[in-house]
Amino acid sequence: MRKLVFLLIISMAACQEPSQPADGPWPNGHSSNQTLDFSSLSSTPGFNRYLLEHDGEQLGVFLHLNPKNQPRIITFPHEGISVQQAMNTSDATIVLGSGFVSEAHSLEPVGLLRVNDVQLSPLAPYGYTRIVGLNEREAGVVHRKTYERNMFVSALQAGPGIIEQGVLDISERDLERPKYYRSFLALCGDGLSVGISTQPTNLHTLGKALVSLFEKENLNCPEVVNLAGDRQAVLAVRADDGEGYFFHGDIITNKVTLFTFEH
Repeated sequence: MRKLVFLLIISMAACQEPSQPADGPWPNGHSSNQTLDFSSLSSTPGFNRYLLEHDGEQLGVFLHLNPKNQPRIITFPHEGISVQQAMNTSDATIVLGSGFVSEAHSLEPVGLLRVNDVQLSPLAPYGYTRIVGLNEREAGVVHRKTYERNMFVSALQAGPGIIEQGVLDISERDLERPKYYRSFLALCGDGLSVGISTQPTNLHTLGKALVSLFEKENLNCPEVVNLAGDRQAVLAVRADDGEGYFFHGDIITNKVTLFTFEH
């Protein structure tokens, strides 16, 4: 099995969302078939694919993963790693990014980052409010105030929480803010599922679409956490036949951290 090698030195950096959203449509398609685009992605034995809609328009894609998908947090401090590298050098079937919003050209995390029982970056008492954690057989999401040092083998500080304890936790004031592409993680049972917006959106709008989907499809996903938005938001999914992968977002630029899934 091909393996990723990890470097383990990280420092803090300031963080904020970009002042201006990315211009134009975000890259999407298929890595080895130019006639396919991200909308061609369909359900597979590894996940059920659902479309997110708002006011009759497609807003994004949600992948409800089966429990066999094993999540990992990967990072290459100071150097970063691109989605393309992750897909080409590992057995990952799904790659979601990025874990952090960073300053332009910065490859440093902002807030807690813990990988394989090694804490690489300290908990930030401000900003991101949610901790996404991984243990051997389960995942969890907790508020930073209730996080304990050895609660998870691997953990990442992110947020805000779009849905918390099954309730939309983004106020309508968010609709006054700029729209961005969004990638996100959902805690469904003891495992994680993933999604991405395929057009710029507000977190409030995205949350309403997710609540509606979960109710309609009877999905038990009480926690949804926003990951880094705009230029950091990316999702890649290996094609069911193993020939290449579908992607939405920038798969070339290095990211601070990525979530990968194998099954």
